[in-house]
This record gives sequence, C-alpha cells and structure tokens, in this order.
Amino acid sequence: MADNVLDALRGVPNPKGRAIRYLDLAELDFADAQPDFITHAELQARVTALANAFRALAGHDAPVVTILAPSTIDGLVALLAAEVAGAAHPVNWLLDADGIADCMNAVGADLVVTPGARPGLDTHDKLMAALPRVPSLRGVISTGRVGQGEHSLRALIAGQPGDRLLGRVPGPDDVAALFHTAATTGTSKVVPLSHANLLAAAEGIAEAWHMDDETRIVNALPFFHVAGANLLSLGPLCRGGEVLLLTEAGLRNPAVLARHWQIIEATRPTIIGGIPSSLVALLDVPLNGADISTVRFCATGGAPMPAAAAAAFERQFGLPVHTIYGMTETAGLIATVRYETVPEYGTAGRLAPGIKACVRPLDGGELTDEPDVTGIICVKGQQLFGGYLGAVETGASFLPDGWLETGDVGHISALGAVTISGRGNDIIIRSGNNIDPSVIETAANRFPGVAESAAIAMPDRYAGEVPALYVVPRAGKTVRPDELERHLRAHLAEPHARPAHIFVTPALPLTVVGKLSRVALRRQAAAAAIRMALQEQGLQPDLELDQTPDGKLLIRTGDRTCLSQVQGVVSSLGLHAEVAAA
Repeated sequence: MADNVLDALRGVPNPKGRAIRYLDLAELDFADAQPDFITHAELQARVTALANAFRALAGHDAPVVTILAPSTIDGLVALLAAEVAGAAHPVNWLLDADGIADCMNAVGADLVVTPGARPGLDTHDKLMAALPRVPSLRGVISTGRVGQGEHSLRALIAGQPGDRLLGRVPGPDDVAALFHTAATTGTSKVVPLSHANLLAAAEGIAEAWHMDDETRIVNALPFFHVAGANLLSLGPLCRGGEVLLLTEAGLRNPAVLARHWQIIEATRPTIIGGIPSSLVALLDVPLNGADISTVRFCATGGAPMPAAAAAAFERQFGLPVHTIYGMTETAGLIATVRYETVPEYGTAGRLAPGIKACVRPLDGGELTDEPDVTGIICVKGQQLFGGYLGAVETGASFLPDGWLETGDVGHISALGAVTISGRGNDIIIRSGNNIDPSVIETAANRFPGVAESAAIAMPDRYAGEVPALYVVPRAGKTVRPDELERHLRAHLAEPHARPAHIFVTPALPLTVVGKLSRVALRRQAAAAAIRMALQEQGLQPDLELDQTPDGKLLIRTGDRTCLSQVQGVVSSLGLHAEVAAA
C-alpha cells in the first residue's frame, strides 16, 4: 500500500486513462456535446500543483482546507489536493451560515474552496455570511466565478509545479482528512483520518470489488460523506479506474433520477449505486429499453437497505445489490458484499480486508468472537481512526485492546458475514420486553405497496414505550393501515413487537446525507403520543416541536390555557421535555 494519497494516485497502470468524468445533462440532449473529463496524468498534475498552492496560501505545510464544493471535477481535485497538502475538511454545503462557521472553527480552517457565486446555488452566499466568524481563515478559493479578494482554483493550479510536491511529503500517520459525524446524542464530532486510514479503506473496497483500470463507477454520494469522498473516489482512482459524477447533486437531482437509465446507457459504467432511498425510488423508473449491460452490480450504503427492496431491485433490473457497511470512524468501510459472492440480502456482506470484528453481548458479557452471538459490533483495523479531534485522551472512545464500539446491534457468522439489526439506542422497550425495530420493518416491507418503513419507540404512559410504525407507499399505491396491521399480526410471532400505531406518510425524515433520521422520527412519535393523550381530554391545541441546545425535546403551544394540561401529559408519558408558550 502507498504511504500517502499522492503516491496512490501516481501508482496507476495507465496514466493516459480517464480518471474523472463529469456529466452535464446537456450531453444527453446534444449529439455534438463534448464530455468533461480528465486523465489520471492530468489528475496527478492538478492535485500536486493545487497542493503546492494551498501550502503557499496558508504559509505552512499542513493547511486545513474546508471543501464546500459540490460534486464536480474541480471539487474532487480540491479534496484530493487538500489531503496531500495537509487536511481536507469536507463540509455539508447544505448547512446554513452558522453551521458552516461552526464546522470551520472546530478545525481552525486555513482555507476554503467554494463553487463561487451563481444563481440557483446559495453556498457562496452562506459562506460569505459565515466568514466574519472564522478568524483562522487566510484565503477563499473559487472553482467558478471569482469574487473580490478570492483566488481562482484553475489559476492557482497554473501557477504551481505539477511534477513535484514542494515541502514535506506526508507520511502514513499524518492526518489527511477531517470529517464531521453525529454521535448518538446528535452532537457533531470531528473524526481525523490519516493517509493510512483512507488508503486502507480505499484499497479494501477496491480489492473486494475487483477494481482495475477498466472500472467505471458512478459516485452518487456528496464529498462530505466519507464514502463519497473516499470509497467511491479514491478506491477506483488508486486502481486506475474512472469516477463518474452525475451533475453536481447526483441522485438528489430529480432530472438525474428520472433519466437514470438513459444516463447509464450513455455513460456505460461498470458499477452504479446510491443510498437505499434512491434505489427504492428507482424502482418506479422504468428501463424503457435502456441498455445497461455494462453494469456488473449496484452498490448501496449509508443506511440499511431493506432486504425486500434489494431483492425487488435485482428482479426488476437484473442487477445484484452490493451493500457497504461502515462508519466515518473507519474511513467508510467495515464490511461489503464482495464481487465474487452472491449477495445475501439482509446481511451487510463480509468483513472487509484488514478489518477485525467481535461483539459485546447485550447482556453485558465479555467481548467475544464466537460466531452468531448477538451484541454490539466492535471493530479494529488499519482504517480505524485514532480518536476524535479535541478528545482529552486519544483513546477515550475505545474499549480495552483498541476495539471501537460501533453502536450497531448485530452478529457475525463463522464466514465473516455481518448482519446488522439496528442501533443499540434504537431498541424499543415495551413493558420490559426488548424489541428490535428491524424485525418490524422487515415484516412491513414485505407488504404489497410498501416502499420503505421505520419502526420507532413512541412514549406510552402504561408500557413506557410502544412500537410505532411509519410506512411510505410505493408511487401510485395505497397502503391501508388495517390491512397492514392484519399482515403484521400474521408475520410477527411476538405480540409485543406488533405496532401499537401505524402511520402512512409520503416520506420518512432524512438527514442531509439521505439517511433515516430516527431523531426526527422520535420527535414525530412523541408529538403523536402527546396529541393522542390531549385528544382523550377533549383538547386539540397546536403544538410545535423543537430541540433545546442540550438536546432536550422542546414543546411549544400557542394555546396558553392548555399549558398545564400539556405539561401534565408530558409528565405522564415520561418525556424529558420542556413545555413553553409559542
């Protein structure tokens, strides 16, 4: 394995091969449109030159470069160059100005890369509003239109040597990237990843999926997602493959989703993919005769893919679905379905190269590597980070002997197949009975017309909490709660697991990277429980739910005469919440 990201990029077998291609939808509409791409040789030169420019602007050999660029060639070049120069700091460009400033201050950002000011994209405007609050910043680099006092990314590349890195060459243990990740409390933590961490995960996915210089992979994830920045970018690039970017927003772009199979026929990738909700949406996009014969399989990750949906995707399009299971702390990779194996839907594939895993039994027993024991998955390996930024003790988040608790409940087979059944803090406890929400969701997803579902704990004054099920119907389909309830009674042997309430909803709440937001769903369930209890008293006040700075539920009502009743209901449900007038 190479010592750093730049060495990995330079080690490809065919420098003249295509490295990154950016698709503008106009390419599909105009026969003479020229595809936008760069070769591996051009990528190496641009990354080297821009890394030199970053160091020159910052005035030292380890600048922290915030990347606020969407999915473009320049955005990916900037990300890789920042990793080589010092540390790339990908930030969610959907955040507001305060959120952007907080992220930059958390790492002491020296520089920031922005797409520049232009209609239809407010990233630059939010950055300008954030900058007065970021005292460490020394420069703004634009990939597009250059504003006053800003630097042009292309001009910086042209002004520096691209054949050699000036200054210190990074080593395997040097920090290459700083990612934000939300803990179970919802508080953001910063995960430093070294060159060795990034490359171990990138090489791991490349080996598992048999990537080479013939690989052409669709990267539909944003760069602020560790899989989009590392697994689906550096993974293929370090083997000489091609990364295909489908417009700036990927499958978030409704036009890309609607024309997906036409795009696949035109670009002829070997691996496609998207987050589970995007793949579920594709079930309603017909092929219409599109030739997708170059595609070997479809990849997914970032959230559990319902087994029924994965099987439906394979039946409909003839493409097996290969899951990635990982976390930011492992540079995105713990397990995956290897290329040569048939996916076992319901599992996350087998442990990736270089990863060791065991479980901590739910009854509190000692760590064990015995197969098929259910507990909290614990991991260690080369891709595992060394500790959160700013932690008093580097190993504060680790168990003895360097094991990291993932927080995911599951088990590992004798062959290394990983099955994830939920998060440790997602377990529903109904009258003292532990209920795994995935059991309910698996049964619900088998009901005709259900696109996706999520089971969550709803506060209950008698049982403590009960399962509430939220389901999203397939496009053009109707799901009747009474019929679904009968289906669940027949398919859930444990009576306690049967949902006390079923809600049909147009969509599940998602995080900005497209994962199910169980925090938001728990708020919805809490609000529903409060409203039901108030209705029993003949009251129907308007309620607004929010969150206090310390993460406590905040309930506001515009009807001041109901404040005491709302407070009484909140207390009876055992909720840790504040009640206030709107």
